[in-house]
Amino acid sequence: MKSSAKFLLTTASALLLSVNALAADYTFTTPSLALPATLGNGLTGQLWTNVDPNTDTLAQAQAIIAGGYATANFLATTIDYPVGPAGSTSVYSTYGTVLDATAQATLDNTSVLPDDVLNTVMRFAGFFGVQSANEIWTFSLPSDDGSALDIQGTRVLNNDGIHGFSGPTRTVEFTMPGLYAMNVLFFESQPNDWGLEFRGGLNGATPTTAISSRLYNLITYADPNDDRLGSIQPNNSVPEPASLPLLGAALLGAFAYLRRR
Repeated sequence: MKSSAKFLLTTASALLLSVNALAADYTFTTPSLALPATLGNGLTGQLWTNVDPNTDTLAQAQAIIAGGYATANFLATTIDYPVGPAGSTSVYSTYGTVLDATAQATLDNTSVLPDDVLNTVMRFAGFFGVQSANEIWTFSLPSDDGSALDIQGTRVLNNDGIHGFSGPTRTVEFTMPGLYAMNVLFFESQPNDWGLEFRGGLNGATPTTAISSRLYNLITYADPNDDRLGSIQPNNSVPEPASLPLLGAALLGAFAYLRRR
């Protein structure tokens, strides 16, 4: 009996430790939108290129975002720059070599392809899809230089400043299924190595960048009154790649709406 009681106590303690390990740093209870029937395909990537080379803080980056239209917009299926093993960085290079095939196929301003990633602000905007009640996610955002993750207007990950590739990890609980507004911000202003990775892991799983099915892009899914749409120039045209006809149609529809505003 003593042995059984000890086993039960040990098991209960282990379960309690497991629950405590997943205790959330942040809890969100009300989604922005209902969960669509389809899985996500990534976030809307946005570039502000050739910005002030003294842009060394997130506050400065956000002022640039608020100050005018993005230079270019595209579909970012993952946030993994440069693409490669976890933790990889690269010397600064052009967007023609950085953006993957999907990003280039959906790019609404190809003039940015020769631009350098140095002196750039990036925003990845859209929604995070929660499929079940009380999902607990572990998010991490290593970068070089500064980055941040905002969910429903709350700064969940703050990785500000000029620094090597590193970043914080936080645990977030979503109590209800649905789409939760999210932005990932990034700036690069120093002529050296750079990199950015947004990772997520569900219920204790190791965070990974391969979470595109949970990411819903801004252009297709946002409510027309979402103020983030104001960063997209109304008269931009979006190419429709043969491999992504539905996405292209959705993008064109969104821009047609913006032209009518």
